[in-house]
Amino acid sequence: MCGIVGYAGAGGRSAEDELLAGLGQLGGGAGAVGVAAGVAVPADGGLAAVWDGGGAGPAGAPGVGGSGGSGGSHGSGGAGGGLRGLRGALGRRPVPAGTCGIGQLGGVPGLDGAGRVAVVLAGGLEVGAGARLRAELRGRGHALGASGADAEVVAHLVAEAFSSCGELVEAVRQVRGALAGEFAVLAVHADEPDTVVGAGGGPPLVVSAGDGEVRVASGAGVPGAGDGESAVLGSEQVVLVRREFDEVRWEITDGRGAVVAP
Repeated sequence: MCGIVGYAGAGGRSAEDELLAGLGQLGGGAGAVGVAAGVAVPADGGLAAVWDGGGAGPAGAPGVGGSGGSGGSHGSGGAGGGLRGLRGALGRRPVPAGTCGIGQLGGVPGLDGAGRVAVVLAGGLEVGAGARLRAELRGRGHALGASGADAEVVAHLVAEAFSSCGELVEAVRQVRGALAGEFAVLAVHADEPDTVVGAGGGPPLVVSAGDGEVRVASGAGVPGAGDGESAVLGSEQVVLVRREFDEVRWEITDGRGAVVAP
């Protein structure tokens, strides 16, 4: 009923449509009423996040806020919440056209303070780690919201690592390797609008490649992108998915950056 999905495609495919389709599969196609759901898509130099679920917005986003581009964050407490409410929210405020993005069913994306990084989690941090990390982040000058969500903590940590290493894949690798807990993560960054990065360590992430598109989703029950290659992300492994012109490439690396697939 719950999980996360990432998508990158070429050939003019809509990331929004593909993410909604993936979330629908995670929800068994029943509309997933009564649970939170959200998507985040890098586009137009910024990051657009849209969600629905009892009025709760992306962790770290105070309702509606700018994201460094024409996008922003927008939420709704629509009747029933979940995918039905998310589709309604997207109908009222569509995200800018983008080629990649991430989504979650059973939660909403976590954003960093600048609205440049979005992450979704399947699973959670080790018990007690979230409060400790939030205190440490505030001590380093991060402004965090009051949600207490693990996804917000991870988004701030990824943004901090990115500011030092300059690559989303390396930032996610560093953060996931340093955190205890049974969780998988998907991340996007406004500075790398054609990239989705995922890291394993909890619920399995399945990578499915088809003709000009790649999906990454939690749970082996999610259909792939056709009859192409597929792989399951192992613990301490990281997947980089990137659109390059009319192709979408992917690779899985280990905790030290060595390529292990495809």
